[in-house]
Amino acid sequence: MKRRYRALQEFFLAYFHPDWRLDATSRGDVVADFLRVENAPRVTAVLDDLRELLAEPATEDELHNALIHEYSLSYDPWVDKTTTREWLEGLQREMHNSP
Repeated sequence: MKRRYRALQEFFLAYFHPDWRLDATSRGDVVADFLRVENAPRVTAVLDDLRELLAEPATEDELHNALIHEYSLSYDPWVDKTTTREWLEGLQREMHNSP
């Protein structure tokens, strides 16, 4: 990873913490809660980080390891047979498409 994505890391720590499934049943539920609770600049910062991270030429292993180990994402997309990049792209789409 070429830079640290602080807004995205804070999002993962706050919304995809180890017990996140007690608060939500899906990624979409997490996104809906995030969009309901957070202000526009915070949402924009997370979306900017997502866009920039997805533009990086990282391999799947690099991306996966960074999110799990450096960014504290307490969800492993590989468990559901999804690549990390696909999961992040879905997260980005849900944030853009939610009311």
